[in-house]
Amino acid sequence: MEWLDKINSAIDYMEAHMEKKMDYQKAAKIACCSLSGFQRMFTFATDITLSEYVRCRRMALSAYDLIHGDEKVVEVALKYGYESAAAFTRAFQTFHGVPPTAVRKLGIYTEYPRITLEIKVNGGSLCMSTKPIVRIEEHGNERLAGFFVNCKAPEEAAWNMLRKWSTNQLKDYPARRYIGCAPKGHHPEGEEHQTEEADIVHEYLAYVFLFEEEGRENTFKGAEVCDGPKGLFLVGDVALNEFRDDGTIDIGESMMKAYGVMSEFLKETSAYEFDMGTRPYYEEHVFTKEWFETGGEMAGFKLWLPIKKLSECC
Repeated sequence: MEWLDKINSAIDYMEAHMEKKMDYQKAAKIACCSLSGFQRMFTFATDITLSEYVRCRRMALSAYDLIHGDEKVVEVALKYGYESAAAFTRAFQTFHGVPPTAVRKLGIYTEYPRITLEIKVNGGSLCMSTKPIVRIEEHGNERLAGFFVNCKAPEEAAWNMLRKWSTNQLKDYPARRYIGCAPKGHHPEGEEHQTEEADIVHEYLAYVFLFEEEGRENTFKGAEVCDGPKGLFLVGDVALNEFRDDGTIDIGESMMKAYGVMSEFLKETSAYEFDMGTRPYYEEHVFTKEWFETGGEMAGFKLWLPIKKLSECC
């Protein structure tokens, strides 16, 4: 199909400019569509946003450069758009699980191959995307800075508070990990999900993970500090490919779709079950530096669903 060839050509352009400031408008022009249309089509086809794809590719390419080249860590950081070695190292460790020096020494890293779109017929379905990535994580002893609101559109209000604080108080804010939580749920009165939910009032908390020395007290640079989530969580990428009539992402519908996939995964493991009776679920937001500066859509979104091991049979 011609439109698929055009999108692949746009991806070719992005691949050739990973070491430069990415011009998404130029990529959209190559794909012969508007920027918003290109973003929606890319997310629909790949289950990942444009900016998150570029971030992951740069992380994989930077690891390859460290292993096969002799550039210093700070040189690789600057090449892929990071302003400091510290910010790069934290983002690198979040992605690969180990710091740049360990990858260079061991030669082991997380691969993230370039995407080439193709259409496959699977039974009676036309497939152009894959399932969200799902994994099990165990958390404990982490400290967070939190921002609480109880109002209409609380998610937007809480994240705006956190964004303002992070940009003023943290030098490495793009490399941090961020989660949110509605303690009583997004529909505390039992309402069904609606496309437009700006009038629903409920509590919401937006958190940023702190490093050990930052979380020793009950406050950090004016923000309240608390313990992070504890226990086992099923963490799954939410494919942000459900849209409202006005073209904006419908996170609620996207979350429900991902929940179904994650439930299937949990059944297949036969070793865990959900543990949501008393434990809340969390929403991890992946932000780009551009989001902190100008707002807009997030780069990625993950669900943290509390789980526990099944009791062994007698």
